[in-house]
Amino acid sequence: MVTDDGLSQHGKPNEDAASDGGNGLAFLAGLVLLGIVVQTASWLWGHPLAAVATLAGTTAVLLGLRAALRRTALGPPVRRFLQPLWSLLRAGISARFTHARTTAIERVTGRIEQRAHRPMRPTAPPEPVASYERRPFDYTLEAFTTATPPRFEEMCRELLERDGFTNTERVGSAGDLGADVLAQDYLGRRVVLQCKRYATPVTSEAVQRFNGTARPVHGAAVPVVVALNGFTEPAAAFATQQRLHLVDRERLARWGAGQHLYDVLQIDRGPDQRA
Repeated sequence: MVTDDGLSQHGKPNEDAASDGGNGLAFLAGLVLLGIVVQTASWLWGHPLAAVATLAGTTAVLLGLRAALRRTALGPPVRRFLQPLWSLLRAGISARFTHARTTAIERVTGRIEQRAHRPMRPTAPPEPVASYERRPFDYTLEAFTTATPPRFEEMCRELLERDGFTNTERVGSAGDLGADVLAQDYLGRRVVLQCKRYATPVTSEAVQRFNGTARPVHGAAVPVVVALNGFTEPAAAFATQQRLHLVDRERLARWGAGQHLYDVLQIDRGPDQRA
């Protein structure tokens, strides 16, 4: 008859043998796993996404292996051996995520600093006042016709500047007493323009009003009336009598096309004053 003591004595050697075999197998499995980790560590370190995927897969395998070993005699020795590796694995995962987070923050911060120190693109300079840089077809009769009254006066000022007149200034407004544009020629003479963008020819009465203020009020040496649609015959006759210079539609077209104002008006500019 076999007693309980006999069973205990017979069972104990079997458990010790299983424990020794389990320890050896666990040690061998640990060496193989450690070799794989060492071989792939250098490659994985340079590839963050692959490293994260590998760590996740390894974690899943170890968790599954841990659950399986709990049901066998090999469980306790394998768990004792894998406990340090599990700690290293968790530390590695934490270090990798910390490194990835730090790298991402540094990249974003670096880009923000680069943009902050990047020189601003120069804005386009405002259009220069000097109109002589404009193209000839900017001063066609069509352009004069579609211009507003203030723009019509400004175009005349720009043409004076193109022709070399100095101190050009548009002064046309309510109460201007007949002067819309002021300028000075190469001899220092005062040039006064009245600009009429009328739909009909300018009458004699309008020319007479300009004659009353051009010289006495504005000190004009060269008084000029510019009319988009010309002058009536009485207005032209009065201007000739009072030595007023008229720029009608035909003369305005030539002036806008590039002719000097004094050439258009047949005013002698001297031998050294060519257009």
